[in-house]
Amino acid sequence: MTSLVQNAQAFSARKHGHQTRKHDSLPYTVHIEGVVEILRSHGIAQPITIAAAYLHDTVEKTDTSIGEIIDCFGTDVARLVYWLTDDDRGARKVRKLMSAWRLARAPWEAKLIKLADLIDNTRYIMAYDADSAPAYILEKKQTLQMMADEEGDRIMRLPLFREAMQDVPSSQQQSMES
Repeated sequence: MTSLVQNAQAFSARKHGHQTRKHDSLPYTVHIEGVVEILRSHGIAQPITIAAAYLHDTVEKTDTSIGEIIDCFGTDVARLVYWLTDDDRGARKVRKLMSAWRLARAPWEAKLIKLADLIDNTRYIMAYDADSAPAYILEKKQTLQMMADEEGDRIMRLPLFREAMQDVPSSQQQSMES
């Protein structure tokens, strides 16, 4: 593991250290490690991408700023974290639509991280919050649809994308392929 990745992992653990997951009270870092593991299981190992995966929720969920990410990890990592950071103001429906718009146009590496994030979050929601799962799946489908509209076959052939699509009902998957 490169020092960039090790430093990002340690920074993320420090920043998220006091946080727990909503339904099982496990450390929030379980999610972060899950995203990184999904990326690695798909052969994605570039240090900048893995470092950004470790940091993908720090600006959104801790007191970290993009400026701090730039100072600690450089602009290449910070750029990916920026694209992955949602605005938490306003109605959820609008926030999720804005997120899907942004992610559709994000750099390829940010899309890869988001796909792994969607996979890990879907597993968690399906296991611990089945009542919220249908709404979450619709939001996920919106993001995946916009990514597919922007990237076409390049992303739709990707095993990581297909894994993210697994919990989207097949009738909705077919509409994406048309």
